[in-house]
Amino acid sequence: MAIWRVLFVCVLTLLMSCSSNTKQKIIGEWKLDSAYYHYNQFNFSSDGWHQDERYTYLPTGEAITSAVNSSIRNKYTIDEKHLNYYDEKGNLVSIYEILSINDENMVLRAEKKPLFKGENQNRFEVRYFSKVN
Repeated sequence: MAIWRVLFVCVLTLLMSCSSNTKQKIIGEWKLDSAYYHYNQFNFSSDGWHQDERYTYLPTGEAITSAVNSSIRNKYTIDEKHLNYYDEKGNLVSIYEILSINDENMVLRAEKKPLFKGENQNRFEVRYFSKVN
């Protein structure tokens, strides 16, 4: 029975270290490089045409999004592989799956609500960021 306890503690430690590692890697300023939009079988990629969007993640759990001479502040949390944004009242407003993050790049994916009624709709976006040093 002791082996199961040791194994459980090892797995739990590994999971917690991955989460805290992601929390550490996201701290800092990120520039949105491009985005990929998918809606059913229609795809669109953007790079270069959008305004300069910057995302600054502070160790306090606050994110500052800046674009076109304005900015907005949101609280954020990271749990497992998800980046969660909250409004000023503490309500969850969006969830991004963290597909990849390292010291230079980050890739986030968000499921989106369908625009039209009906079944079997698939809408999401993927955002590609580079770290600003």
